Amino acid sequence: MNCPKCGKPMEEGVLSSASPVFWSTQVTGLPLPTQKGDVLLGKALGLLRPKACLCRACRKVVVDY
Repeated sequence: MNCPKCGKPMEEGVLSSASPVFWSTQVTGLPLPTQKGDVLLGKALGLLRPKACLCRACRKVVVDY
């Protein structure tokens, strides 16, 4: 995949964390999704690492969840 920002080739890999990886509109300080609208970036709480593409030039990560 090419970077949507700069067009350079991206590296394939996975996101890894000691707690579930999720997207939220707010920082709650909790390691779990707690707000309505939080999106878990994997199929289970931390058990599956979501695949991601990394652009080192732009410091951009693209994730399918």
